[in-house]
Formats: sequence, C-alpha cells, structure tokens
Amino acid sequence: MVQNWVNAMQIWLPQLPDIMIEQGYHRLPTNETYWTGWPNAQNPYVNTAFFHLTPGLIVHNLQPTGA
Repeated sequence: MVQNWVNAMQIWLPQLPDIMIEQGYHRLPTNETYWTGWPNAQNPYVNTAFFHLTPGLIVHNLQPTGA
C-alpha cells in the first residue's frame, strides 16, 4: 500500500499544479465592555486568531474601560 502511495505521488507532484482554491477568514468577535484596544478594521495591528501565537501582542495593547 505504501508503494502505491509513493507511485501516485511521483505522478501527482511533478505533473499537477497545486493551486489554493479557498481562503479562510477569522471571524473572532471581541467585546469592549471591559477592555479596549482589540484589533479591528480601523486598527488591524495583528491577527485576532489566538492560535497564530498573537495573544501576547493583543494583551499588551488592551486597556481597561473602568466598567
């Protein structure tokens, strides 16, 4: 079975294009009731997706609202 996979990859990789046909968007809501300074359309300083290793940048930019 492994040899079949290797054979298939030897055909597929050199001869077929690898074209990205989709684009993903992160729709991660934020709430400014208690904290402001979240990345948004007016201030897109970093990707809001925490799994992109950006929480430290976001937390450093947040300010309490005093609510």
